[in-house]
Amino acid sequence: MRWMFPLAFLLVMLQPVEAGHSPPKVFLRIFIQTTGNGLPDTQAQTIVIPPNGETIQVRMMPEVTENNLINAQLDPSSGGLHLYFDHVGQVNLDAATGINQGRIMVVMINGYVVYAPVIDEQISTGDLIIPHAMSAQTLQALQDVAAQNNKKAARL
Repeated sequence: MRWMFPLAFLLVMLQPVEAGHSPPKVFLRIFIQTTGNGLPDTQAQTIVIPPNGETIQVRMMPEVTENNLINAQLDPSSGGLHLYFDHVGQVNLDAATGINQGRIMVVMINGYVVYAPVIDEQISTGDLIIPHAMSAQTLQALQDVAAQNNKKAARL
């Protein structure tokens, strides 16, 4: 009877472990410009927008991340990047663009600002087109993260 506990422990430890907490290969963050008024420094950050170096404040917490990505494809009509988000990403993007028109939406990939338009309409479809091409490596990394997210969703 004494050998059963160590045997059971050993069997549990030998189960295949899934790397659920490994860092993603690509970081995607979508932020919305804020005035910073009333926010503590721990809740706002300054971002420099290329190409003219305009400096804006955004909330520290992104509205959408790579965890919400379910597909990434080249957009044949514009040659840009078409990003598709899950339900949570869709709701967050819908709300953020609905109440922040006239402010800047900042899309960052791996810490670089890749797109920073002024919000002129609500995005309620759950997808976003970045109107310029990305490197093949970036596209592949985004597609890999989307595939991982879809696998996780299928298991739930």
